[in-house]
Amino acid sequence: MASNSPASTDSGTRGSQLPGDSTVAVHGGRRPTPSDPDVSPPIRRSSTFLQHPGTHAATDAGDWVSPLVYTRYRNPNVEDAEIRIAALERAESAVLFASGMAAIHALLVHAVPGGQGRVAVARQIYGGTTALFAQLLGADGGRGVEAVSFDVTDPGDLARVLDSGVQLVHVEGLSNPTAVVADLARIAEQSHAQGVRVSVDSTFATPIVQRPLELGADFVVHSATKALSGHSDVTAGVVLGRSDDMAAIAGYRKVTGAILDPGAAWLLARSLPTLDLRVRAQCHNALALARALESAPGVARVHYPGLESSACHGLAEKMLRSGLHGSVLAIELEGGDGATRGYVERLGLAIDAPSLGGVETLVSIPAYMSHVALSPEERLAAGIGPGCVRIAAGIEDAADLVADFVQALG
Repeated sequence: MASNSPASTDSGTRGSQLPGDSTVAVHGGRRPTPSDPDVSPPIRRSSTFLQHPGTHAATDAGDWVSPLVYTRYRNPNVEDAEIRIAALERAESAVLFASGMAAIHALLVHAVPGGQGRVAVARQIYGGTTALFAQLLGADGGRGVEAVSFDVTDPGDLARVLDSGVQLVHVEGLSNPTAVVADLARIAEQSHAQGVRVSVDSTFATPIVQRPLELGADFVVHSATKALSGHSDVTAGVVLGRSDDMAAIAGYRKVTGAILDPGAAWLLARSLPTLDLRVRAQCHNALALARALESAPGVARVHYPGLESSACHGLAEKMLRSGLHGSVLAIELEGGDGATRGYVERLGLAIDAPSLGGVETLVSIPAYMSHVALSPEERLAAGIGPGCVRIAAGIEDAADLVADFVQALG
């Protein structure tokens, strides 16, 4: 676990003004010093470290956090990436894990002590999160965490589940796959009024598009595999929040051994300085695709909050940052589910692969991939209609992407 100390975010500040996202991403972590002069940090691959009198004094006093002892406990590359991500999210601390699902699991174990309780989970959410409750945290997995579903767009439905007694409300700021915008400020206010904390999966948004903690959330989680790493070559996850919560979650990570590998952490930290540049390019391309496909023959519907026609557009202007609306959109083809695979196969640039946030544009079919465990009725209740194709925009030239997606419609 690494804390976002003031010194780690004030480099290059102009008076009291906080630095911009790219400045934070470049300078927010480790900086070279005379004793550690590498501008690009080395990869500290060692699994264990020399124990000396200083280490012994710390561990004898019960401090297993400060000294370098064993990479399962802490590692410099992991901490560098944690500090940078915490600074971007304006969080006190961050804890990196070996995958996004490992991060969500650790967060839920922390939020529901003893494995007995109830969590309010937005209906508009990643299918893997639903599966985590069903297969591992719930009764089928030998634990007693019940997931209570609610419509993230309906304040009355949230009130219903809050009145039923829950320990946590878990939502996505931009939902997978249809980019429904959650009113995080309203959700936090409703939940906190009943003493319930809120966690937000911000994978789709990234801190460039939204900072949930600033909107009232208590926890943020990312699949850092996606845009934070941004090159489809790292699997990672991160939980962010208050230092005391993160210390407890880091303790869980230490016992379970779910820490991120130093090499992967190095790649993640190396990718963060270009996060702002990449996300802005991806959002630009997503909007261009949404506008082109909205009027294209063969497309029944486009889900993207950047469109003026979107039911989420007005809320997006309040909840999202920098005039950006995310890098992911979804379309529904007029031919229904039977038309999706043929459409994807006709694409020349976009790649059929189950991820997002990379430099390349990826497509996937939720009915066969991210939400395959849901019935057609359950998918429809989550806002995923027949013929849905998820599009995760990359950084290619927008005109080339638009031409590719339009020609594939035939």
